[in-house]
Amino acid sequence: MKVILFKSRHRFRLRKPCLDRDTDLIDPVELAELADRILAIAGENAKVLAEVLDTLDMEARSELLTSDLLNALQSFYYHFRELPTLLGQERLTLQPAAAAMDGILFEEEKGRDLIFRIEKSGPVIEITEGGELVVRFEGQSAYSGSRHYLME
Repeated sequence: MKVILFKSRHRFRLRKPCLDRDTDLIDPVELAELADRILAIAGENAKVLAEVLDTLDMEARSELLTSDLLNALQSFYYHFRELPTLLGQERLTLQPAAAAMDGILFEEEKGRDLIFRIEKSGPVIEITEGGELVVRFEGQSAYSGSRHYLME
């Protein structure tokens, strides 16, 4: 089954589902083709990428956001709709989105590390100190919550 991504009046849609019937996972070749089409449309623009990802079905979007086809910065921006510091952007750009499932140290502030993680429940930002968890924020506001916490 072919995945067809098309633009109709500035709205992007996945025309046909690309689920593999035997495994309920998206076929890797079709997922790669989908990622190529999306990246051709969005280029380096994180906002456009997030808008295109919003139009996909949840399975396709989840697969892409935790794959090696996108980088961790693209996944981070999709989840939080904001960019981290320049150092954080550089660190996340160098990691595949799949690495966020294990956690990626992307910022350091006041002797504490910020770790971006993706779990089944959604995005997570953990603040650790000396390898010990200090506080954990979950959901779309996790990054802004962590920034407010560090400002206190």
